Amino acid sequence: MSSTAGTGRFTERVAVVTGGASGAGSSICREFAAQGATVVVADLNISAATALAKELGTNHVHAIAVDITDSSSVSALAAQVTQQCGRSADILINNAGVRIVKSLLDHTDDDWEKMININLTGHFYCTRAFAPAMIERGWGRIINIASIASFVGRPDRVAYCAAKAGTLGLTRAAAIDLRHSGITVNAIAPGSIATPLNAQAKNDNNVDWGGETLVGRWGQGNDIAKAAAYLASDDASYVNGTTLTVDGGWVSAKARDGEIGSS
Repeated sequence: MSSTAGTGRFTERVAVVTGGASGAGSSICREFAAQGATVVVADLNISAATALAKELGTNHVHAIAVDITDSSSVSALAAQVTQQCGRSADILINNAGVRIVKSLLDHTDDDWEKMININLTGHFYCTRAFAPAMIERGWGRIINIASIASFVGRPDRVAYCAAKAGTLGLTRAAAIDLRHSGITVNAIAPGSIATPLNAQAKNDNNVDWGGETLVGRWGQGNDIAKAAAYLASDDASYVNGTTLTVDGGWVSAKARDGEIGSS
């Protein structure tokens, strides 16, 4: 697959995707490249980012190393985007994230700090770094990847849940602080998406996360990518400060055993 920059609804737009080298991030990069954007695959794993950029077409897809937990690294990313793409980001997708699964009492200080720094603080650093150019231009889209764990407690994920809930607070507060600037700030809350992050559950025959959804299947990275493309488009210009839940209806409706028949 090669980039089709020059055609599509994101022609002349620069999209920066953190954590873009793998999982849903790589699906997002593919979608935006296919819709004409110049894409920056921003990732700590520069070898994987470079491989994806090569796959998609190096003329309009760039790989840049970044540690989103380091504000100086994020500032350097913003400078490199302008240098390599000829302009700063029009679209920022704060996708980078990790998850630690262990009981509350087993969480160490380092575990807590890692979850908060990568899943929340890094989104703030990137938003702060890229928003000024969007303000100057009078147009921008910032999309934070949250989670169904933003809404409900999940077992053995205390720091992850705290960080993802914080992502929604960040989204709402940033939206109001950037009001009247032409920038919208929204979040996407994925559910059971078949990415490496969920590989253990996806490959476990004893659980059926996909079957628990109202849709009856696992989500795919492309489900997140299509949602991101919508929020980044002019079609969503009146959508701001909100969260689009992409989870097959898991959060919206739950049933106890025996409440639903076979239909």
